[in-house]
Amino acid sequence: MNAPEEAVLEVYLVDDDPDHILLITRALRDTEHAVHSRAFQDPEEVLEVLDTCDSLPDLILLDINMPGLSGFQVLEKLKADSRLKRIPVVMLTSSELSSDVARAYELGASGYISKPSYMHDIRAILGNTLLYWSAMKRATEASED
Repeated sequence: MNAPEEAVLEVYLVDDDPDHILLITRALRDTEHAVHSRAFQDPEEVLEVLDTCDSLPDLILLDINMPGLSGFQVLEKLKADSRLKRIPVVMLTSSELSSDVARAYELGASGYISKPSYMHDIRAILGNTLLYWSAMKRATEASED
């Protein structure tokens, strides 16, 4: 009996820092999960793409502190849109302020992760995050069948 193939998780990463994008993208690739990631440095761009795309991502990793629209503003826009509000959004940010954590959850975030300093920690945390959201995707797909 063969184990079911793991579905590819479509992940959007929104972070204005190109170094963070590189590290997080590399960490996503290095996990044991089937992931296709797409990175956006401009929060406005991800909203435009989401507004026009046919296939929505399975998960959005969203930084808070960005020029222009903040992660909180992006989260508000996502949760106000009937088509986009069910996309899980995990805040992935350097902020450890309890007020930021509280605000993220008040606005509808599905999770909050403070960016760790070390690559192996980033890999471990993202691996666990992907494990959870992959399981959620499989459960959702199974219930739709």
